[in-house]
Amino acid sequence: MSRPVVPLSRVARLGMATAASSRSVLAASFGWLAVLAAVYAADAGPPLPALAATAALLLPVSAWATAAHLAATSADLRQVLVAADGPVRTLVADAVPALLWLLAATAAGVLADVAADPHPAPVGVRLLGALLHLLCGCVGVALALALHAGRVTRGVQALVVVAVSLASARSPWLPPAGPVLSTWGSGEQPGVLLAGWAMGGPVLVTAGLLAVTLRCRRRR
Repeated sequence: MSRPVVPLSRVARLGMATAASSRSVLAASFGWLAVLAAVYAADAGPPLPALAATAALLLPVSAWATAAHLAATSADLRQVLVAADGPVRTLVADAVPALLWLLAATAAGVLADVAADPHPAPVGVRLLGALLHLLCGCVGVALALALHAGRVTRGVQALVVVAVSLASARSPWLPPAGPVLSTWGSGEQPGVLLAGWAMGGPVLVTAGLLAVTLRCRRRR
């Protein structure tokens, strides 16, 4: 593989600086904190169902934060980077700030449960909750990347994200939110098939959306 014209680390740092200075990314961050505050304002019940609920809610918020970061980055700069380094490296550089935001949001979601949920739970439950947040959040990140690569307007992006989030939450088999809520949102022991789909479904959806993103970027 040829050496990139612009080092990936430098492009990623530029993306992180852009995200950190974006008011829209800051608004998404405060929106996530507001979601956590609303969920834990009263007794949210056992930790795992509460964590499953906040994980499902992270799907649209992570898409919001990612879309805000992508919109804040110059389209001309991204075209230059794609021409210089290729679409794969540029996609990685675009994804790094979004994934760092997702890690911080996941940590906030788990810490909120630890601090505000009065019900005791083993460490494994909180680790599972963190994994559910990452799975749902990665789908949101990938969805925002795909919509941006398809040159969908911000308003339509918001409508698509809301529609996808609602459809997934209402269907027990539509990842990521549906299987997560139906598997761990009830507090009952899940079956092996549904638990496996709740874990594997978001991975498949994320991979598919990233493939769509690369295809769209290569066509430009």
